[in-house]
Amino acid sequence: MEPYEIIISGKKLTVVPLDDGSYSILDGAKRIASLWIDISAAGISWVAERISLQLAEQIGLLINAHEC
Repeated sequence: MEPYEIIISGKKLTVVPLDDGSYSILDGAKRIASLWIDISAAGISWVAERISLQLAEQIGLLINAHEC
């Protein structure tokens, strides 16, 4: 899948889907996070490195909306 842009809190970010099912999130040329889905007995959630869980969930919702 090709990279695409999302807008969150008025900021344009680039989502780069990776072969392992995770995503790199870029602000311009700078990678601000790695994002992936965590499936557990508690349910499905989005997890990230370098950003808050709340922001990861918001970005994850936008990724779902774009890819569905």
